Amino acid sequence: MLGYLARMVPPLLRSRLTVDGRRVSRIERRVHLSEIDLNRHMNQATYAQVMEIGRMDLVMGSGAWADLEGQGLRAVVAEQRIIYRRELKPGQRYLMDTRATGMDGRLLVFETHLLVGDRVHAKGIAKLIFIGEGGVLSAEDSAAACEAYVTDALVVQDWRVVG
Repeated sequence: MLGYLARMVPPLLRSRLTVDGRRVSRIERRVHLSEIDLNRHMNQATYAQVMEIGRMDLVMGSGAWADLEGQGLRAVVAEQRIIYRRELKPGQRYLMDTRATGMDGRLLVFETHLLVGDRVHAKGIAKLIFIGEGGVLSAEDSAAACEAYVTDALVVQDWRVVG
């Protein structure tokens, strides 16, 4: 738990200090020894943790956190999927690219890619649902609350970034 909090604090502080309206979070990281498993690569549970750092960086830095909080809304992960394509080894550097790419009914879709060069090592898709004082928001209300923060997906072909 303490290691997780130590990984969360620096990006969250950076995001709180630099609310710049960005629609893409790009964080450079390195695989730490505390994140590896018996197979000597990044543990599968760590992927979800670092992808949450990317989502938090984006939500805070874009200004969405303040906007949603001001409307009395909370976002909760309703669905999550991670595709593991290539392993990340101890000490290996990678770039985490996170974007809100659209709506799936009343769920806001986030895509996170862990990249080494132009190669995708993992892709995460998280869908968030919004809860207000009256309960879960409708698809229309969710879309209205999120439209300013949605951007194009990262273009990937054959597990490589294109363009």
